[in-house]
Amino acid sequence: NWIHMGILFLSFSSNNTHFLLTDHIGKVKFWTTAGKLGSKGIKRNLSFSSFDLVNLLEKKSQELNYTSLHVRIKGWGRNKKSLFKILKQSKLKFISVIDVSTCPHNGCKIPRKRKL
Repeated sequence: NWIHMGILFLSFSSNNTHFLLTDHIGKVKFWTTAGKLGSKGIKRNLSFSSFDLVNLLEKKSQELNYTSLHVRIKGWGRNKKSLFKILKQSKLKFISVIDVSTCPHNGCKIPRKRKL
């Protein structure tokens, strides 16, 4: 049933983790970050703050009556794997997991040295 399905966007940056929960059309219903919950500095990237975020996501998905979620992951954060393990252990049910991170094939071209 499309009505009881949501999309969870996870965006990892070097300093923070963003969570965005939308309905099946794409309208934003809830968003939060690791810094918004009160964990500052290096604590934002630890698994302890991830537990709090996943618990908050479980509550919000129950409030919105989402029985299942599509997950889209973007970015190259340090705790990407550990956060996904915590998500797997939660009560949330996932239909699909898609990694939409951009990946450079060969990186940027190094500027050539100046000749004098």
